[in-house]
Amino acid sequence: MLVVVLTGCSHSAIAPETENPEIPDTWARGGDQGAVDLNWLKGFEHPQLSGLVEEAIANNYSLAQEQARLNQAAQTVVITRANRFPTLDVSIDGSRRVSEDSAGVSTTTQSFRAAVDGRWEADLWGRLNKQQQAAQLELEAQRARLIAAERNLAATTTGAFFSVMEAKQLLEVAKRRLDIAVESHDIVASGYRQGLNSALDLYLARNQVERDEAGYAQQEQTCAESVADLHLALARYPDGRMEIEGELPVITDPLPSGLPSELLTRRPDVQEAWLNLLAADAALASTHKARFPSLSLVGSSGITSLEFSDLLETENSFWSIAGGVTQPLFNAGRLRAFEEQAAARVQMVEQQYLQLVYRAFADVENAISRASSLQKRYESFLDAETNSRAALELALEQYQRGLVDYTTVLVSQRQAFDAETTVVQLRNQLLQNRISLFLSLGGEFSTDY
Repeated sequence: MLVVVLTGCSHSAIAPETENPEIPDTWARGGDQGAVDLNWLKGFEHPQLSGLVEEAIANNYSLAQEQARLNQAAQTVVITRANRFPTLDVSIDGSRRVSEDSAGVSTTTQSFRAAVDGRWEADLWGRLNKQQQAAQLELEAQRARLIAAERNLAATTTGAFFSVMEAKQLLEVAKRRLDIAVESHDIVASGYRQGLNSALDLYLARNQVERDEAGYAQQEQTCAESVADLHLALARYPDGRMEIEGELPVITDPLPSGLPSELLTRRPDVQEAWLNLLAADAALASTHKARFPSLSLVGSSGITSLEFSDLLETENSFWSIAGGVTQPLFNAGRLRAFEEQAAARVQMVEQQYLQLVYRAFADVENAISRASSLQKRYESFLDAETNSRAALELALEQYQRGLVDYTTVLVSQRQAFDAETTVVQLRNQLLQNRISLFLSLGGEFSTDY
């Protein structure tokens, strides 16, 4: 029976295919097989960005919550470890009793007791050890969660930083768009007064100015909100104001993506999920062992006296020690339900782990393919921007010579500024995707510049 019990206690409920999932040798959608950059933040080469990320790490409220959870988990380890040691309690008790006989004579008795009581449970089956092991694994899982939160915060701050740069550059584009619309309106209005242009051209020019004024106002609001998002990551008051240096960088260096098998050990969120699974498995073992006999030792040593002043007299001392074995006999299925509940949790956490693993692979694969697609689109729109600018200049020139109508000018303006806007947006998308790929690969970062 002892062999059967010990064998059952040592069994893990985690499936072998979960411990060793099938992983391809290379990424399906390409990617550089070099080592993943261990300091991706420095690759953006922006000192102001490094300072902002450092500020976010120091002040962010969400990150402070994760640190508090880590401290809480550390104390849980202390508590479970303490359960494996004897407990000692010091107590001083006093009692006073008054009794009365049939003759009405009252008798008062009193007694005092000072004692040290101890209790210790022998961990025969390792139940308490498994409880401590589960708590230790949960602590390490929370530590991995904190690391993941730091990397997510660094990525969020970096992304918000580039979004602010994008918003400010788009605001400049909107301003130039408005200026061109006003300038075109003045040309049309001058021609209308001279009888060279029609009223329709004037109305179209005025309409374009009004539309571009509305677009500029909208972009001002977008810019203020993007700065507020960055302020939230920095734990600053979101007043919508921030000075950002430079423009969106264009990074053409390939991004090493390593091997798929390295992802399981490099991504902290995957490590957190695996540690949570191990913790759930240890908790299951603990609930299983709770159904077996337990051995407890109870001891007490102290002094009794009828007077409080005599408590220090050694002749009134006493001591006792007792041991007992307790075997759960009937509890209406409560212990078995606890074990089934823990087994169900192992299955749930196991599926969560597998889902996260393949979600992590999908994140990397999508980011790799998205990088290629965005780069092709960016290069195409660079050419479109050049061509549309040339077309706008030609349309303005031909309109003033009476060769084309004003609708052609408006279409040329729209195409030129739409292309310029798209180029700015694609630059930011390339940077955001690069950040996403770094994060998906589990790349580390440092604020040292």
